Amino acid sequence: MIINWLPLLCGLFFGLIPPKLLLNSECRYLDLEGLLQRLFPRDKPAQRRRRWWKLPLVWIDPVRGFVAAFLIRDAFSTAPGAAAPQRILCLIATFFILFVMLWVQTARGSKDGECLSPSGFLAGMMLALLPWIVALSAIVIGVTAAVAFSSFGAGYLVAAMVTAVLGFLFLNTSPWLGVDTALVATPMMISWLRRAQMVIPVRC
Repeated sequence: MIINWLPLLCGLFFGLIPPKLLLNSECRYLDLEGLLQRLFPRDKPAQRRRRWWKLPLVWIDPVRGFVAAFLIRDAFSTAPGAAAPQRILCLIATFFILFVMLWVQTARGSKDGECLSPSGFLAGMMLALLPWIVALSAIVIGVTAAVAFSSFGAGYLVAAMVTAVLGFLFLNTSPWLGVDTALVATPMMISWLRRAQMVIPVRC
């Protein structure tokens, strides 16, 4: 296995930035149901709320996820005609590093029993790792499922299923498809392992 150190180090830099460095003390954390109520209030708010899209995490995270995944994917390679164990080692190394990045992005929320939902970061990763038609389809259908079930976990699960099905049409039996599908489902698994509810930061 050949390690390309510059892409590796740059990818680690972008992917291991703790999300709370991009937040401020004025943020509060909402579950998906609370977020939907905030975005589409039934009653007219008494005071003007700050625009949610002005939160740095919203527009920086997809870029960070895309750049980090793109660089890490290129950080490991094999020589032409390399044996199967070397190719498998590349897959394992790539998956492990991207998994650790997602773990870092699911930092603890404002209290125990909460973890951040890395929605934007994962969306950027998907656009870097998958064919765009597969990534965009999985993102749109995953978001729709999350809203329908009022659950981030349901969204990630459905997005992973769409990735597996549509990805098969474009990648066939490529082992990378298994890695990509597992990564899309990773936030749901992390939430389950931590016994934590996924939340998302919003501006007060």
